[in-house]
Amino acid sequence: MAGPRITRNPSPYDPLSFHIVRLGQLISAIIVSSVVVFFVYYLVHEHYRLPWTFIFLLAASLLTVVSLLTSSALYFFRTLPPKYNLINNTALSVLWILGLSFLTWNTGWTLGHRCLIANWKTESGIMVCRLYKACTAFTVTGLLSTLLCLFLDIKTYRHTTQLGKYNQMDVLDSKHPAPIISSPMPPQYEHFSNQRAHNTGDLGEQKPYRVQESIEVHHFGYSAPTEQTKYDPAHGAF
Repeated sequence: MAGPRITRNPSPYDPLSFHIVRLGQLISAIIVSSVVVFFVYYLVHEHYRLPWTFIFLLAASLLTVVSLLTSSALYFFRTLPPKYNLINNTALSVLWILGLSFLTWNTGWTLGHRCLIANWKTESGIMVCRLYKACTAFTVTGLLSTLLCLFLDIKTYRHTTQLGKYNQMDVLDSKHPAPIISSPMPPQYEHFSNQRAHNTGDLGEQKPYRVQESIEVHHFGYSAPTEQTKYDPAHGAF
């Protein structure tokens, strides 16, 4: 026997804008986390201390991926609440802003120069320069896509709360209907109103209808034969 089918409420989000913006979030988060993990691996291997730039970027990118997976599960199998997604994207936006701020502050000189041998001396230096620029570019796209998601969450949340307020007003109106205010009757109709009230009073004074005489069978043109209504004392029956 098949179990009960689990149904879900329709999502309040617009599907096209919702998935496009989240796709930008996912791609940016995967690229930024891959680049940062590459730098963290060599820094840890060389026993260097991790800078705050990589800590914020790694936290922002990894938490973005986790948030996208969790919210996608809710979106497809349950119903994604706009308030839940709004809180997540607000926290992620703060992390992306901090990560981008530290990144541009510490590597601003890299962004203003081309990745050439004259500047970086070796092929490994050129690769590091390109990775920094790629990380910066996708950090910007990650922040922008997260801010767009945040804007979409705010818009959807306001829309759903406004619908809830309107529905609540409808319920209150049905429970407490507005009083009916009668307007004064024009003088030309007062004569008809008084006549109607007089007739209604006359009807109210009359006695209720009562049948004056009993209804007999012969009133309908039918009379029972005497054999059917004659009583026989000998047999004790009609």
